[in-house]
Amino acid sequence: MSLSTLALSQWIVARLMPPAQAEALIGDLLEERRLLLQAGSRVSVAGWYWRQLASSVPVLLWASMRRGAWLVTVVTAVASFFAAMGIQLVLNSALRPMTTSSFARDVLMFLSFAAALAACGYVAASIRLGAARLLAFLVFAATVAMLAISTRAPLWYEGSLLVVGPLATIAGATLSGRRRRVWL
Repeated sequence: MSLSTLALSQWIVARLMPPAQAEALIGDLLEERRLLLQAGSRVSVAGWYWRQLASSVPVLLWASMRRGAWLVTVVTAVASFFAAMGIQLVLNSALRPMTTSSFARDVLMFLSFAAALAACGYVAASIRLGAARLLAFLVFAATVAMLAISTRAPLWYEGSLLVVGPLATIAGATLSGRRRRVWL
């Protein structure tokens, strides 16, 4: 079993369990794997390891659903998305009378929305790390929907938001100071 395969299996377990329990399960699996290797077992160690992991995944998913961890992530991400939209609406109302040029207003709106997304990504990641990833996806999906439906926003605004929106969210999440990497 290669180190990359071992790392992948550990990554799967770490995403399905709370950190303390994931470490215990991974430690137990590694210990049994080591014992099988020392005993020179005829059993394929890699196959045994993946069977153990595969038999654990349904139980881990069910436990995760019962803990409601996914619900906290979804609620945090959706609330952060609506907060960013609310901030954008308030800023739009405040900045509209200050500029006469529609281009200048669009640029200000774009920059303020990116800042709002970064702030909401920061808050979402502070509450629940996975919520920032989901928020980035929601921003991307909303922008794709905005592109699909004819809107009054300029194409450069929507196209730029398609990239900058999720990146601003992840940048804000990165600034939250959480020790785990945002995309893992």
